[in-house]
Amino acid sequence: MTYSRFQFLPLRVSSPTHTQEQSSRYNNNGYRLLKFTDARDPRHRHFYPISGNLVENYETQNTNKRRKNHDDSNNDNGRLLEFRDNWCLLSRDEIDTNFTHSEWSDVPHPHRGHPVLYVPGHWGSFSQARSLGAHGTRWRGPYNDAATHQKIFESFQNGLGMHDGTQLLHDRLKNDTDSNINDEDLIMNLLSSPLKHDFVMDVFALDFGGEGAALHSSKILNQADFVAKAVEIIVEGCHHHHIGVTIVAHSIGALAVRASLDMNPHLVTNGWVKNVINLASPLQTIPYAVDSKVHELLQTLNKKDVNNADRDVVMVSISGGLRDELIPPNGGSHSENFLSSSLLEQAATANTKFGMDHRCIVWCYELLSQVRECIFVLAAATNHGLNSSQRLNVVRKTLQTTPSASFEDEVKSLHKRAVSSKGYTGLVAIQLAAPYYLNYLLKLCILAALMHSLLLWPIFLQRRQQNQRWNESRKQAIMTRCIEVSISLLIIPAMVTMITVLRQLEFKFLGWRFTECYMHECDLLLGTTFVLTQLSALVYFIVVYGVGFVIAKLSCRYCSFQEQHEAGRSFGTMLGHCFVQHLRHYGFISLSLAVAVAFAITKMNTGSGAQFDIFSLASALYVSFEMLVFGCLFKLLVKPTATNLEERRMIFVILLLSLVKATYGKLVYAYSSLIHGGRRSWHDHGMLVSFASALLPAFLAIMAVEARDKVTHNALVEWKRRLTSDNKKSGIDIDVNKTHVVLVISNTCLVIWCMWNVLVNYSGDDIVVLLYSALEVASSYMKCFPLSSDAYSAIIEDDLLLHCEFKDKDE
Repeated sequence: MTYSRFQFLPLRVSSPTHTQEQSSRYNNNGYRLLKFTDARDPRHRHFYPISGNLVENYETQNTNKRRKNHDDSNNDNGRLLEFRDNWCLLSRDEIDTNFTHSEWSDVPHPHRGHPVLYVPGHWGSFSQARSLGAHGTRWRGPYNDAATHQKIFESFQNGLGMHDGTQLLHDRLKNDTDSNINDEDLIMNLLSSPLKHDFVMDVFALDFGGEGAALHSSKILNQADFVAKAVEIIVEGCHHHHIGVTIVAHSIGALAVRASLDMNPHLVTNGWVKNVINLASPLQTIPYAVDSKVHELLQTLNKKDVNNADRDVVMVSISGGLRDELIPPNGGSHSENFLSSSLLEQAATANTKFGMDHRCIVWCYELLSQVRECIFVLAAATNHGLNSSQRLNVVRKTLQTTPSASFEDEVKSLHKRAVSSKGYTGLVAIQLAAPYYLNYLLKLCILAALMHSLLLWPIFLQRRQQNQRWNESRKQAIMTRCIEVSISLLIIPAMVTMITVLRQLEFKFLGWRFTECYMHECDLLLGTTFVLTQLSALVYFIVVYGVGFVIAKLSCRYCSFQEQHEAGRSFGTMLGHCFVQHLRHYGFISLSLAVAVAFAITKMNTGSGAQFDIFSLASALYVSFEMLVFGCLFKLLVKPTATNLEERRMIFVILLLSLVKATYGKLVYAYSSLIHGGRRSWHDHGMLVSFASALLPAFLAIMAVEARDKVTHNALVEWKRRLTSDNKKSGIDIDVNKTHVVLVISNTCLVIWCMWNVLVNYSGDDIVVLLYSALEVASSYMKCFPLSSDAYSAIIEDDLLLHCEFKDKDE
């Protein structure tokens, strides 16, 4: 672990060439660009009085002080550093030669280092860059050796014994060009020279305010836009057009960097970004991300990286390994991948042989020492004119301690060592403790609900027929519940585990290799899959037969429900009536609340760029309509007079979980657009698509269930009225097997598709809401069709033959 007396100086992210609208847009989200400095470093001491109270240090990071107002340039307690302050420590000759900005200030010690930009990840902080910054200044610990401390201090004062990877390296390489050593070996020879120890990095860090980028893709794109602007500011302020800026990204920050390079190709073509190092970053998938737009963005970037494989950018990725609780080890074809445990083999202990946790990787002393060497050789190779493939070979020689197979084989070998060391049950417990399986657990709950409703279809039909003839005995009820429990806790997990086995097998036919799983999914133990599915089935069982039962009993005791008899109404008429009735009762309230909330939030956050306009109103309407849908959904549980109460609970669980999966990210974006304005031109259509494909179909499905209950109630009242007085019991036994065969097949196809893709992140996961809602509407219609008013007349007049049975007393 490193030690530093860190002082972060905030920089203004604007340029004289930027308009006022552009400058304000970069500050709307509250993002900041800061420069790491050490209080012992004499080069930056004159900046501290200028920044004043805006300096971020140990005191501000360990107290609950409110975040400083960094947008006020007239703050008496300090201001943001600007270009004219010469925060990059350029000499007067460099300013006069390369710039026309004569007003730029001179600095006491114009000795700069190689610029490195740190990009934090999901809920990350700029302060995570302090360990990397300590390696950049070479003050990596509380030195007791006064000579070492004095040597570093004097190098910063006079510029001797330090370099930024340009001129000094250029002179040495120029003297070695007469030898027969190739360029790659020349760079490698520098690792054994004193130049490696004299290499200095000036670390810049981005502050996203602890924003959760994985919540929605709009946040990643906003951060990507700011990454590009920060690179432009650093290149302009440090005049590093020829060698560029090295980026070190942690976690989701790597995704923001990749999106930034894709949206701003001039960063690559101008040579401003040539080298990127990712730490514990998702490359092929983000398991814990719930929103499908995040997975869609990642898939798009993966496809574009394959097409842009020839661009001059080196991307090195270091995985945390098995101990990373948020990002499993996964690699990509666009990046050179390494395991942290492989890089630390020589210094490996019991705590590091399986990797390191997600946050530890940004401050691990041994790992950051190798990252520093990697940045050193990349800066030297870039300055020497080596292309991306040559620079990548240099990185392999620097980081790869022993020859090994592919990254996938290393991961498999790591799993085998973990099984032999921890045991099978121990590794299952480790995998179950990983939070990145929460998204899979949500999808497994949806799958368990779908499979349970499908597998219990024969039981529902049998119970419906039995309830119409005689009351189900206690013994039969217990037997039925035991069957339902066994289906939920044994059969469903076994089926999902079997599908996982099929996905992990490698089919070879005529030389064609078929593998459907990828990396962490292939390495997922079958015991972990079985336990996860059991857990999801248990959660579903508790909600349906526990929470739902209690709510029904409480609503039956404290609430009164009176069904109004409305004879002569078909299912379509009743569906339209329910739809209009709910919109009439709740729509006006939701609309008024949306307008009030949008106006209040935008007025309270005017300083952040939020405006009360059609976009903010649309976001508020989306949120209010979703609250309306969830309110109507919860009504399915509080109607004990319904004839299909158990089916209503199943419908409630399936729609609730699938709606959370499909609309969680959109809710985050809608709230963000109200507060900060969001990236509206890119993602407002996402809310519209979510409304049309998730909220509206779910609302129609809920209304279809309500309409089916009303039609069923009306049918029972009508039959009681028309039956002869000598029959005390009556029932309708309609043969629905042939009528519902299409729905059964459709539900089966939906279950099979969900089961096959349950451990894979697809952007098409949201379609479950649309498909299930459509099937539920069709099912309600088919169940209500024989009970329509036309059917009543046909039965009375004997024009239509239904399998109806009337039971007498003697029966």
